Amino acid sequence: MWIGYLDPEYYMSQQLTEKSDVYSFGVLMLELISAKKPLERGKYIVKEVKNAVDKTKGLYGLQEFIDPAMGLSSTTLIGFDKFVNLTLKCVEESGEARPKMSDVVREIENILKSAGANPTEESPSISSSYEEVSRGSSSHPYNSNDTFDLSGESPYPKVDPS
Repeated sequence: MWIGYLDPEYYMSQQLTEKSDVYSFGVLMLELISAKKPLERGKYIVKEVKNAVDKTKGLYGLQEFIDPAMGLSSTTLIGFDKFVNLTLKCVEESGEARPKMSDVVREIENILKSAGANPTEESPSISSSYEEVSRGSSSHPYNSNDTFDLSGESPYPKVDPS
């Protein structure tokens, strides 16, 4: 279901932007941290995490939100604080306050490198590849005047299996 992933600005403007994707990706990042759905038992994970964050505490005070499969040790969660900071930037209310997706990808690469998961020198940077594709594409979905149909109906005709 789309609810829980949609950019809050979309509800007011009915317009999706590139920053809407960043918001949705931020929600996905929160799912990775917590192994919880965006909306669970009437609670919205973005709001819950934002209210619980305390940057003065270990693991930002998010122990109750961290997926137990990840472990709760700050030594096993190298880069967790940077990942949470990036996630919080992605789920900012205002699209203008969110980073570009290419910046998000670059920051994730930096987090991985600082955690010791260095990609080989021979492999190209994903963020630079992403930036080239998104910059050069005139057929990007946000560059057209077409609107997205988020009515929940399938754009494809129903097929009777019999």
